[in-house]
Amino acid sequence: MRVYLLCFIIIGLVYGQDDTFYFAKNPQDLSVVAGDEAELECAASVNAGLVYFWQQDGVTVENTTRKLQVGSNLLIRRADPNIDQGQYSCIATDATTAFSLTSRSALLNIHWLSNRSQVILQVPSKDEVITDGVDIVMRCDAEGSGELRFEWFRNAERLRKTDRYQFKANKFHLKGATPRDNGVYKCAATNEAGTVTSKDNFVLAIQGDRWSHILKEPQSVLVKKGSSALFDCVYEHADVIEWYFGEKGPLENSTSFSVLHNNSLLVHKADMHNEGLYGCVGIRGESPEIPVKYTAELEIAYLEDMTENNLEPVLPSGIGAVAEDGQIRVTCLPPRSLPPPSLYWKGPLSALPLPPSGPIRVDGTSLIIDAAKRRDAGNYTCVAENLSGSKEIGFRLVITSPPSLERGPTSVTVDEGETAVFYCQFKGMEPPITTVHWLKDNASFRQDSRLSIDQSTGTLTITNTQVSDKGDYSCLVNTTGYKPLVSKPASLHIKEKLKFSPRPVDKKLERGSVKKVYCKAQGSSQPLVKWLKIGDGDNTFDLPVHVQDINGTLHFNGVKWEDKGRYMCVASNPQGVINVTIEIDVVETPKFVVLPRNPTEAFEGYSIQMDCVAEGDPKPTIQWDKNSVMNDFDSKRFHVLENGSLVIDEVHFSDEGKYGCTAGNSGGLKRYEISLHVRSSEGYKPDGTIEGLESEGSMMTKTVTITLSAAAAYMVLVIGLMAWCRYRRHKRKQAYLEANPTSPVGEATGLSLLGKGDGNGIANQNGTLNGSEQKQKNGEVVRSDGENTAHSQGSNQSRRSKNGYDKLSFPRQDLHNMMLLGNGEFGEVYLAQARGIKEGADTVVMVKALQQMRDENALQEFKRQLDMFSRLDHSNISKLIGLCRDSEPHYMVLQYTDWGDLKQFLLATRKESKGSKPRPAPLTPSQTIALVHQLAMAMEHISNHRTVHRDLAARNCLISSDLSLKVSFSALCKDTYAKEYFKHRNQTIPLRWMPLEAVTEDDYSCKSDIYSFAATVWEIYTRGELPFSRLSDREVLESLQRGDLHWKHHKNMPEQLKVILDRCWNQNPRDRPTFSFVAVEIGDIKVSTPTEP
Repeated sequence: MRVYLLCFIIIGLVYGQDDTFYFAKNPQDLSVVAGDEAELECAASVNAGLVYFWQQDGVTVENTTRKLQVGSNLLIRRADPNIDQGQYSCIATDATTAFSLTSRSALLNIHWLSNRSQVILQVPSKDEVITDGVDIVMRCDAEGSGELRFEWFRNAERLRKTDRYQFKANKFHLKGATPRDNGVYKCAATNEAGTVTSKDNFVLAIQGDRWSHILKEPQSVLVKKGSSALFDCVYEHADVIEWYFGEKGPLENSTSFSVLHNNSLLVHKADMHNEGLYGCVGIRGESPEIPVKYTAELEIAYLEDMTENNLEPVLPSGIGAVAEDGQIRVTCLPPRSLPPPSLYWKGPLSALPLPPSGPIRVDGTSLIIDAAKRRDAGNYTCVAENLSGSKEIGFRLVITSPPSLERGPTSVTVDEGETAVFYCQFKGMEPPITTVHWLKDNASFRQDSRLSIDQSTGTLTITNTQVSDKGDYSCLVNTTGYKPLVSKPASLHIKEKLKFSPRPVDKKLERGSVKKVYCKAQGSSQPLVKWLKIGDGDNTFDLPVHVQDINGTLHFNGVKWEDKGRYMCVASNPQGVINVTIEIDVVETPKFVVLPRNPTEAFEGYSIQMDCVAEGDPKPTIQWDKNSVMNDFDSKRFHVLENGSLVIDEVHFSDEGKYGCTAGNSGGLKRYEISLHVRSSEGYKPDGTIEGLESEGSMMTKTVTITLSAAAAYMVLVIGLMAWCRYRRHKRKQAYLEANPTSPVGEATGLSLLGKGDGNGIANQNGTLNGSEQKQKNGEVVRSDGENTAHSQGSNQSRRSKNGYDKLSFPRQDLHNMMLLGNGEFGEVYLAQARGIKEGADTVVMVKALQQMRDENALQEFKRQLDMFSRLDHSNISKLIGLCRDSEPHYMVLQYTDWGDLKQFLLATRKESKGSKPRPAPLTPSQTIALVHQLAMAMEHISNHRTVHRDLAARNCLISSDLSLKVSFSALCKDTYAKEYFKHRNQTIPLRWMPLEAVTEDDYSCKSDIYSFAATVWEIYTRGELPFSRLSDREVLESLQRGDLHWKHHKNMPEQLKVILDRCWNQNPRDRPTFSFVAVEIGDIKVSTPTEP
């Protein structure tokens, strides 16, 4: 019963998305500072036909100029903690089916800090009772979000904690105050929103007869630029009163300052350079106390210019458009200023401020016209005023008229590369009030330099047309305040020209290697592509036997010297004939033929020669480096011979290190590194011997002799065992043939690549193999010893003997309750219950059916996957359970898990739980990196077996309830995951997971798998998001070909992992790391990631 429930849950997870949609991007928790901009993002897996709206704390958000929906996202300008903080969710509704889905809610947290604070005396309650030696407690009153951090200042100097100065929260405790503590005390409060400094400060003035006592301290002033500023300062018991500007002083009368008779300071024509702290000091000549400075600040008022950004929304060209009887609301934002300005609006008919009520009114700083009339048109101005003066910004209000569409575009047919023009005749107001846009296939399209729209006539011009431009085009006429008008579509037909795609380029081939040179062409009909070799005099001749032309691809089966030369690719169809000539150069990468001993020993004061000789074509050049620094040698003692050997005259101890010999030519580079050890020359003889070491050499000779003898004996034993096994197998086969003389042998049907009648075994009429000598015993199948005999295999495992597949045989009748999971590349994929795997219980397995038995590509891919899983044995790779091939269709039976494929699991962790289906909890950081590490370990095992997966993605991985990951290969490319595949050159490929060389040249390797691995890791961190979801398949392909397809890391990825993924996505396959390297590095990240409690 549990197995039935499990299957239905898995199928529900897979099919639950087919008829609806899911959120590819959920809104995320966000923290911003009050006054800043916040944007909550939301996107569904399919955008066509969806309508979005947002809710805040369960209430629908209404669009305003400050808080509005942009596409599917919600934009909040100047976040206000009083009205914007809360829980937000995005609701997407299918306009056709009315199906609605609510996203995960996100918290918008707004950090704020009040713009005023003050210092209050807490103990004692009145400053009149403060005397010498009294303890004083001051409190800093400031409000803000989160935890506030406080700092205290006396006369602008920051106070530090001492025995007398104690700080706790927002309080400052001064123990035993003395006259030396007199001064102006201020505080500053800080949080994520910034810092605010107190304006209302506390003045400490302890009275006494032995020191000067301030009666009136100077007060901070704010003045207009160019005006005078006055600071008062009154002391008693002071013989002299001095003024200071910062550290400058005492001040004397000048053109800038005047000290008046009453000791007040007058600043003349105050400017920006006069801003700062001014201090007043009262000095009593016979007082033992140090004089104390009381400070005040001078600030100059200012008001910055206003720009179009001070109006919200921003009005292009300074024009505000609204339909007659429509509403318009424009908010005026204050410019930067000191002090804050007052704002008001002026209308076109009066210079007086507009009233707060009426048909045209002002609400706060917003201008509101509820029902615009034509008489309301004109210029409206926002004015900002403060002490420094006034600034203003305005816009022109236009009352719009409805547009009309006179004539739509007509269909156009052009040759590829020519210019296409669509006309749209309309009547409307001048731009930007009336604008013309164009739609392609009823959707907006990205414009580039080839496309231009004349707003005055509405004409769309497409230059240098491409095949991707074909489609249906409609013009859209939009006037502010009215419903857009859309014309009937007109078709653009492109006559595709005959061309190479991509154009072949010159190649350098390694001698002896197996290489492919591609030539692919496109046209209005499928071109015929053929290669020719060009000889002297531009004569062409047939290709040599070892070079094959297969559908326009040159296959070099062992490159030879004579393959060098010019080759012409010719493409033809009814449109004509084109050709391109390339130069193929045959090179031989450098090979070392003589190498120095590693390590090499040298003796101080003697010469040494380190041999390094390489061969290749062209002849390689030799370069030496020491400790990875090229040519860092003393030219007087170091010499490189013509054959590449390095000679060192009079070896020094400093010459010790690692020496690298690099041989290079146009075919590549080879490097060999040795270690040079320099020993003392004491006891060294020129004949190469060292006193006292003769016996050591004799012992070494004996050791080598014994080792070689043991190795030779071992080889003889191995060869003898192999000969005996071959003889034993031959005798058994001969005995079987004598016992079954009528059995058909070697009848090749040509219908299967799975060993059925391939001449390597014996097949009965049902297609099952008898070569394994199956026998019946007590109703069970018993295999003889012959079935377990190991057979030799080719290096690429492309030919498996019939007995090899027979070992995989699984009884078809043991599969029951088969339920369709989806359709793959060569047939249907099922979930089934299998008997006999676990004793006493059925096991859920995945069954891949080979239904296209006569499709050679399907047969090859089925066999490739079969060979791959049969060779692999790893805890993170699905095991091949068996093969059913007694009748058609053939079944490949693979291990499955209780939670199904990884893609559906990731989607389930990101969606809100609905209904009765169980939902897994979101992955923690340690669980996520553990999954990535398991994936890396599995792919390392696959690459170590020289196998390529070709379709690594979350959809082709499995996960179990204990969070164990297994690499599998369901490849449901026909229906369930059809959106994740792309039809390209008659092949269905997972485009978004593939590097360029795999897409354009069918070059699959471990380097292409490492690219797909990085994409799968990205899926894990984004909880199953589709890569580049905002781009179409065609746009992804074009970006990939241009080299500007860039992956963006998820914010939760560890930094070390981001670096690894960037290397995996490198455009050059050679620069991508190996799976072994990746597995080790991710293992280190996993160890360093703390485990959640």
